[in-house]
Amino acid sequence: MMKCPSCGYENRTGARFCQGCGAVLEAKSGTRPLAETNVAFAPLPEGALLHDGQYEVVEVRTTGAQLNVYVAEDATPIRLCPNCQTETSDPEEQFCPSCGADLSEIEPLLLRYVIQESPDEQAFATEAHLLDIGSEHPGLLLPHDVFAEAPYGPTRHYMVESEFSPLLATSLPVPQELHHVLEWGTSLARALDYLHRHNVSLGGVVVNHIALVGNEACWTNLSAARLIPPEAHPAATTYFAQDVQGLGAVLLHLATGEQQTNHIQLPEQVAMAFSQALTTPTTPSAGAFATALEDAMQELRRPTAATLVVGHRTDVGQERALNEDSLLALDLAAIFRSTSTPVSLFAVADGMGGHQAGDVASKLAIQMIARRALNDVFPPIVTGESLPAADQWLTGSVLAANRSVYDHRKAAGTDMGTTLVMALVVGDVVTIANVGDSRAYLLKKSGIAQITTDHSLVERLVATGQITPQEAAVHPQRNIIYRVLGDKPQVESDLFEQTLAPGEAVLLCSDGLSGLVTDERIWRIWHTSTSPQDACDRLVEAANQAGGEDNITAVIVEVTT
Repeated sequence: MMKCPSCGYENRTGARFCQGCGAVLEAKSGTRPLAETNVAFAPLPEGALLHDGQYEVVEVRTTGAQLNVYVAEDATPIRLCPNCQTETSDPEEQFCPSCGADLSEIEPLLLRYVIQESPDEQAFATEAHLLDIGSEHPGLLLPHDVFAEAPYGPTRHYMVESEFSPLLATSLPVPQELHHVLEWGTSLARALDYLHRHNVSLGGVVVNHIALVGNEACWTNLSAARLIPPEAHPAATTYFAQDVQGLGAVLLHLATGEQQTNHIQLPEQVAMAFSQALTTPTTPSAGAFATALEDAMQELRRPTAATLVVGHRTDVGQERALNEDSLLALDLAAIFRSTSTPVSLFAVADGMGGHQAGDVASKLAIQMIARRALNDVFPPIVTGESLPAADQWLTGSVLAANRSVYDHRKAAGTDMGTTLVMALVVGDVVTIANVGDSRAYLLKKSGIAQITTDHSLVERLVATGQITPQEAAVHPQRNIIYRVLGDKPQVESDLFEQTLAPGEAVLLCSDGLSGLVTDERIWRIWHTSTSPQDACDRLVEAANQAGGEDNITAVIVEVTT
């Protein structure tokens, strides 16, 4: 504590100004003290500490009678993964917890934030309320922190945001591709429904309320949002309808460049969703609007007529006594009006941990995925309902499979784990998720291309230019995998989407095949086979002839006319 020489008030260590009388305390070396004139709301000096020392002001950006803006550094150093940008504050962490990249040479850095400061206790009240009610919806881009403090004299109010401004929708050229707008709109409408259920209205929607973070759309700049008090709840429906109308107008503009649906050529279900949102008597709730947009998006993604031919095989190999690989092949071809609409799911899991561990892990993962498919994916084909979004369903299934393996591993006290590569095929579109080093390949008449990226040490060494792909194939640590199912309570998966033309195929396989048979030979065997099943049989035989050091599994899904 530091005692003020003027009034004797005990100030916390690091304070620059007395919280009792506002007198200037001893200034930190290299900082400029606050001028004693206009103390009521003069800007803080560089070096001032805020929020119990969590932030240090490094730049005074702008000043004003009701708002000062600073750039500040967080006192806790973090290391930023050079590969995936994941942050870690643990100084003992040697590898990135998300992608496995080597962090040993990464220097810690201090994150920077923009901090707004106001004497008005209502200046950031909306943002504070949203943080207080636990607004963790992915469609809301909220401040990092909101707090009040008295660095000297009267209390001041602060809002902490990232130093880097998000990409606002105002900067996008119009029109945007319709399926992107529908995806953004669905996310935004879901977030709007979340706000409405917490009695919060945006108070008018304009384009600069929407930001893009990667491929995701979020609400931002929420200072105009308002909490609907209990006495105003009867009028809340009007406020909420205005929010939906505003969102509908913004989405229509992004999709078409127009403000009205009249004379615009849009798919019927899309036009209906926009029209209902923009017409006062029929304006749906935010949740209903999200559903309408999702249905419209599903209509756009309606599977193209296609026929799949599938082959699969798994083999113990030449050196193992136990096959720890598991595979899944669920193929349903719905034929309506003579048009084939395949919806299929395929997966390969390569277990590790030995008897009663690796085989159990791969089995648990496949069983969980199969249950989810039978509950979520295949019933809508019979009932005529919309299929779940492929990327979201695959991500959820990976998390569920990981939890199943992780819980069993903890209960059994083993080191079990499993890799996983899975493909959901809807029409001619294949969406793939992978964890570990089981792979997916694209097979075309012109050649073979690896779709997935191994989560392995040697793959990282290749990606960073430390070894060549040829060296990786014989590297002594080629079996070290940094991401598998069952190792941690949560796991990240990579997602890929591929459209297949007639005559093209996707191969899913364990490393018992890809580690022993070259990509070129894999392609040649497929290209000269009479069917996908013949190709799988020959691929397994080739891996066994190459030594069969591991279990071998292959699934080939080919589109035919």
